[in-house]
Amino acid sequence: MKRSYLLLAFSILRSALGKPYQKLTYEKRQKADIVKDILELIGDATNTEANAWDYEGHPTMCEINMSTKNGGNCHADVTCSDGNKREYDNWGGCAYTVTNNFTDPGIGPFSVTFTKKDDDCSDGLCGPILALADVGNYHAVDVAALSEEAQKNANSATLCKVGCDAPTPESEPSEKNICERTNTFNNEGIRSWKCGMPAIGKNYGPGTLDSQGPINSAGYASGWCGVHVVQYQKKDPAADPAKDPAALYHLDVTIFDNNQDQIGQVLGAEAPAGKAVPVTSKLPFVLDVTAQNVDADPVLFAYADQSWAYADVAHHCNFGAYDGGNREGDCGFSC
Repeated sequence: MKRSYLLLAFSILRSALGKPYQKLTYEKRQKADIVKDILELIGDATNTEANAWDYEGHPTMCEINMSTKNGGNCHADVTCSDGNKREYDNWGGCAYTVTNNFTDPGIGPFSVTFTKKDDDCSDGLCGPILALADVGNYHAVDVAALSEEAQKNANSATLCKVGCDAPTPESEPSEKNICERTNTFNNEGIRSWKCGMPAIGKNYGPGTLDSQGPINSAGYASGWCGVHVVQYQKKDPAADPAKDPAALYHLDVTIFDNNQDQIGQVLGAEAPAGKAVPVTSKLPFVLDVTAQNVDADPVLFAYADQSWAYADVAHHCNFGAYDGGNREGDCGFSC
């Protein structure tokens, strides 16, 4: 179970060893088939509100830039929601079909391979293939094919702004806006592309590009976990809480690991004022969630040596007001 919208916090940085790139077969295929294959990995991103590389609009995403100059001088850089750009200029081989592997603290191990040259590119290198270890186990993402589809979508939307019913990018973002070509071949001989890929353990929206970080022996991805809470109001505040559950708050609590996968849950738990509801999960410690006396009181949390309230900024908490007899919200914590 995924909740991509729960955790706005960037996952704790981790170092990881590079993983050998899966062998690619560069057979000529119809572009429609290539894009279809990629979109099976991407899924339905029509509910997103920004392009995948817009890490301000999508805090779970990172921007990846790739470029070559005059058939060489390969470059890549990665920027995530922390705003820090990491640049990669030390390529083992900036050449046709040579795969270069890197490890970035934001997206994990990744590789770039330029699969076309010279006549296919009007001189130089092109046809970049981007792959991330944590996204489909180095699934090959054809950057050029996705860029072309995004451009076609933009052109079509522009034409349809006058007199047709097709949606514009403002009303319904394209599911293909994962990559774009940022420079075809300028006077300096530069070709460049930009893509958006999820940070470690995050995704681009429900059912879309999904990064799966490593799972430990306990069965969860460590780093930054999340908790989602639904607090139900007392049905009869005047009743005796020692005798009637209607005088108590009730809680639904769900815990998610660094991959945003569900690893623990309690539903409808009675929550006497000031008494913690213990929530067990795959984590080594119990998460205690405590309701208090009246509706205006904050929900309290405690895990291992961490403790916080539902408005805690450091734990990126976000709780709404009561609506229809309950309120709900989310927090993050180190795990």
